[in-house]
Amino acid sequence: MFKKFSILIAAGVLLSLASCTVNKPTEQVRTITVSGTGIVTVPADQLTVRFLVRTNEWNVNLAREKNAELTTKVIEKIKEAGVSSDDITTTDYRISQDNSNTYPGKYTVTNYIQVLIRNLENAGNVIDNAVANGANGLTSFNYSAKENPNSLREARTLAVQNAQDAASLIAGASGCKIANVIEINEGYNPSSYSKSATNGALRAVAADYYSTPIEAGNVSITSTVTITYSLTN
Repeated sequence: MFKKFSILIAAGVLLSLASCTVNKPTEQVRTITVSGTGIVTVPADQLTVRFLVRTNEWNVNLAREKNAELTTKVIEKIKEAGVSSDDITTTDYRISQDNSNTYPGKYTVTNYIQVLIRNLENAGNVIDNAVANGANGLTSFNYSAKENPNSLREARTLAVQNAQDAASLIAGASGCKIANVIEINEGYNPSSYSKSATNGALRAVAADYYSTPIEAGNVSITSTVTITYSLTN
């Protein structure tokens, strides 16, 4: 009788221990997410210019025909100045009528021509040829630099270092240290910057005897990264 009672007690103890076993939840990984930017300055070596050819006439077909004639001439002269056909693009074409008065006004036809000038020393000559032969507007300059793997690599390295420094500073201030990289994302901005140009400035260039001077300066290659680090004590 005593042995049987002992067995029952042991079984009860085992059941009690089994019912008290709890699965410990996995400890959540602490993280910090920061952004970093790296900028490398390089000389500009290309220029994208957007010309426009605008004509006004009371008859829409006459306005269109005159515009087609002038635009064809402008494109031919741009090519003669040393620009390849592959670097000339029609980016927009518009026909509108002036309705600002109580009666319909003249029709305006506008052709927008984008030109990539790969040799900056030739930029002034390209602009002068276009203006002298019918281009009566210039809406923008966009300086850029050809892709340079070394400069991009340097910008990326600076961006990662900038993010790591920020993460270390923030984590240290809160009593932690950064550990492993969990996730990293990059945003890359090509090297370029823009300047606007008014039509009045373009007409002044057309009337000037001297060749148009072009001074490009430098552009920036920018890499931006967002990095998530795990934290440790």
